[in-house]
Amino acid sequence: MRFKTLENAVLFAAGSCWEGVDFPGDIVSSLIIVRLPFAVPDPLREAEKERYATLPEYIRDIIVPDMQKKLRQGFGRAIRTESDTCVVSILDHRAVAGGRYHEDVLCALPACQMAESIEDVEAFIRRQKQEGYYM
Repeated sequence: MRFKTLENAVLFAAGSCWEGVDFPGDIVSSLIIVRLPFAVPDPLREAEKERYATLPEYIRDIIVPDMQKKLRQGFGRAIRTESDTCVVSILDHRAVAGGRYHEDVLCALPACQMAESIEDVEAFIRRQKQEGYYM
């Protein structure tokens, strides 16, 4: 993959980013997840939904675990080992504290440092990367 040989590259990825791609080490310094990776409804999912008494039950048992699995896969594209460093930003409002899926997101990801501000992110990067890393 050409991306792995470029310096200071930006990669915009969607569905296929969640599976089969590996970016170990410092290849990816920032992973931005714009939306939680919920599956797109299709005829199979619609038929599966009919087996559940209520929509909330179906969401809890099928939709959320599927999203969590895909989120772990996406997170794992940038953070493969304990020595890898990457800032992972989840921009979906449903993942923020108080959001509908906040706890589900936290349960899906490994324990890691959380940032409350851009200054926290900057401090983390400065601790992890050498001064010339972004130059």
